[in-house]
Amino acid sequence: MGIAVVQQKSQLITSATATHTVTFASNVTPGNWIVIVWRQGTDNRTPGTPTAGAGSFSPTLDFTTNSGNTVNRVYCWSGQHTGTATATFQIAISGGSTSIGGFQIYELSGVDVSGTPRGGSATQSLSAGTSGNLIASPGIDLTADDFVVGVLAESKAGWGTLTAPAGFTTRLNNNSSGAVISTWVGDRTTSGTGITGAWTITSSRAVFTGYQVYLQAPGGGGGSTAGNLLTLGVG
Repeated sequence: MGIAVVQQKSQLITSATATHTVTFASNVTPGNWIVIVWRQGTDNRTPGTPTAGAGSFSPTLDFTTNSGNTVNRVYCWSGQHTGTATATFQIAISGGSTSIGGFQIYELSGVDVSGTPRGGSATQSLSAGTSGNLIASPGIDLTADDFVVGVLAESKAGWGTLTAPAGFTTRLNNNSSGAVISTWVGDRTTSGTGITGAWTITSSRAVFTGYQVYLQAPGGGGGSTAGNLLTLGVG
């Protein structure tokens, strides 16, 4: 078996608080991999490393979209949860309360937990426009049952209608017209060569993207992962 999504949850945050908390529908299984994508919704705030309500969780920061303005940033952490099972994860924020933001979290089984990094990681900042690629050309090669998480975000109030990145499953798509928080998060496990994830929007915006590939454990059934991520697009 390759990587599988055990459970996932999307959550928007609209009230001012110095701690953002998200809770899965069920306790995670110790030994599984947790991915936390968090949208920075207020400028000049610094998130702490996510912590678990119970058990042991010491995630790595996989990527941060970087536009030069902290209100545009999206952070992605991941790590193995061990010990006591829990459903709750939280981020403490310094620099004052943050009034808007959002989570997309995953519990994954079958992830190769032996190495860091566990695949490709890249971000890009695109000039104002109505189309682009989630992953810069020439893209990435994905072996069947590996897993890639992707993020789109922009700093204006709404991007009109988004046609989501080609080949990805949409998990979070918030197109806010009243807050600086337009964010899309999605993923895919389908194998392919030169994956870029073409997207379009109907309002011209500067868009910031990021992605991370998670490799399946050896013998996971999707074939060898050796060398299949040597070509990474970086904007």
